[in-house]
Amino acid sequence: MNRVASLSPAVVVDPVAAALAVLEAAGIQATESALAILRDRGVSLCDDGAQPVVVELLCHVLEALEADPAALAVHRFYAMLDQASAETAHNLLLLANFPNGEGVLAELPDATVLCLAGLINAAGRGADADALLETAKAERPSPRFKSAVRATRLRFLGLAPGIGALWTAPCGFGGAIEDLPAIIEANPLEIVAHRALARHLAEAGQFDRSLAILARAIALPVADDARRGLAADLAVMAVHLCGDGKSASFGTESMVFALAAAPRVAAEAAALLAAPPGSAEWRSIDADVLKEVRGYFEHFRDTPRPAYPAVGGRPHIDIVWLEITNFCNQKCGFCPDMHREDARQWLPLEQVKQIIDQLATTVHVGSMQLNAYGEPLLHPNIAEILAYIRKKALPFPTFFTTHGMTLVEKKLAQLSHNYPTGIAVSLHNDSQQSYAATRSAKIGDYDTLVDRVSALLAQMAHEGAPGHLRLYQMVSNGAEDKRVDPRVRGAFPDSPDRMMRHVRKWENIAAKIAAGAPADRRVKALTNQPEMIEASFFGASHGDQGHLPVLKWRDVDGKDQFAFISPRPVGTYANLLLEHHPDWSVGRRMINADGNRCGFVQKPSLAIFATGKLGICCLDMDSTATFGSLSDFDGIRAAVESPQARKIFAELANGVATSKGCQICLAGNDQICGPRYG
Repeated sequence: MNRVASLSPAVVVDPVAAALAVLEAAGIQATESALAILRDRGVSLCDDGAQPVVVELLCHVLEALEADPAALAVHRFYAMLDQASAETAHNLLLLANFPNGEGVLAELPDATVLCLAGLINAAGRGADADALLETAKAERPSPRFKSAVRATRLRFLGLAPGIGALWTAPCGFGGAIEDLPAIIEANPLEIVAHRALARHLAEAGQFDRSLAILARAIALPVADDARRGLAADLAVMAVHLCGDGKSASFGTESMVFALAAAPRVAAEAAALLAAPPGSAEWRSIDADVLKEVRGYFEHFRDTPRPAYPAVGGRPHIDIVWLEITNFCNQKCGFCPDMHREDARQWLPLEQVKQIIDQLATTVHVGSMQLNAYGEPLLHPNIAEILAYIRKKALPFPTFFTTHGMTLVEKKLAQLSHNYPTGIAVSLHNDSQQSYAATRSAKIGDYDTLVDRVSALLAQMAHEGAPGHLRLYQMVSNGAEDKRVDPRVRGAFPDSPDRMMRHVRKWENIAAKIAAGAPADRRVKALTNQPEMIEASFFGASHGDQGHLPVLKWRDVDGKDQFAFISPRPVGTYANLLLEHHPDWSVGRRMINADGNRCGFVQKPSLAIFATGKLGICCLDMDSTATFGSLSDFDGIRAAVESPQARKIFAELANGVATSKGCQICLAGNDQICGPRYG
């Protein structure tokens, strides 16, 4: 606080004492009362005896300006002063800071500079006040000070410095503000309602929520003409936030995706800032701020950000789901595949090879899965596909998941010395009773499943497979999805003891495999401590933590590989299953008002379905959330860099769902691919 207590107090007369008492009790809000006391006794602020009141008033003004450079009470104080009193207060403030008559403006606190400018303006020297502010602004790069200068100038003009005065036109909404959320819920494509709600939140200082609603409105599946008013509101928000030094809050991922998919909105916002309105409010905006924001929008107009980030000059895809086939010969109670609407088919071998070539040379891939819902071992050319992957020595790991019942001798022979980086088995069951409650008996029973998975485990260990084996195991540990059929939930281990018996069974199987393994493979059976099994059971999550290794071997490259049990809480493989379940009603929403968004936007993935369609979600069984087909683009890179890809990312990054699968998934807090399920 920059108090002016160093001023010499004058003789205090009774009205001065009374005025001081009022100011001490109520601060700057009591200015009018204090001045009235002096005026009624014929005392002017210019009088030497009133100097203590001026000092006290200035102290309160400086405190208020430090807290809020645009404080309305301060400017009301200026308005109560006549020119002579304002000049007197100005001189006293200068004397307090420069007692020797010399000093440097740059050394003064921001609040003192603003107060001096306010007093000069109140003294009738507006041009001098502006000059002082310009000089100070050049010396102070702080965005907060620039914002304070703008607010001060608006106050000089008798205008409010808030964002409300900057709206360039009415948004067209004439209803009650409190009705807006319900209106948007019932009519999610109603742009006017979105604009009205965004403005209301901005005027209330809730800028993060306001920007989120604007980004969502930009991402809505409507024609460009319907979005036109959003550009002006967007420009206002950007100017206001950048002027306050909060430009970072404007560049959220949701907004960036939205603008990348709607470059016309960015272009219109840039055009507005190139020729801003001539109102006093807009003239008060710093030219550097206008230039900064205009450049931001021009970048989106000229070079929209791609949906997939670049790594090494190529679009990066965190995970590719290459669904080589959507056939499946098992019916599981936790999987919606039996309700599939898409035709059953597989990608031809030559097309699979072309896709793999493009993934290896034109984009940057984190990893690749050879399935979405389909059973990859049912592809008639699975051996050739795996051999081609090994021959190409891909720069990313490759995996697939199987339900295990396809691991017959023919398939084991196709896998022999032909393994991907990892194989996962949806084991899940721990008994025949568990198997019967969740799976079809047409292709075998629980013992058949155990025998076939054991055969794969033995083959991988004995051959020194350069890849791991993951045994997925569902558990009912309190974190399971309670919407799943109770019969299905009860089919899986529901206590640490039951989980321990299950783990011990596979440890015993591993011990027999290790006993019969070639010595050079250094196959070793592993035993998990009871506390590890218990911790893995209770800590199981869809984030795939708490692995329990049961077998270890040395692979052909000299590296250690493992087979391990990977527990996960019971859930469905998609909310689509619940849509078909007679006991459950799964809601659909085009807009998720809670801000939940698709996890595959944050870790961008690409789903290449057996239908040839392209999407970003492995759970989209009927390939509804897609942005085109392989035949629509000149290669994978062209597809992921397309406007269509930017559009789907913009929608899902903002909780906007246009497809059936996404509407179910983003309908509430129980979605599969959002924050809860990872």
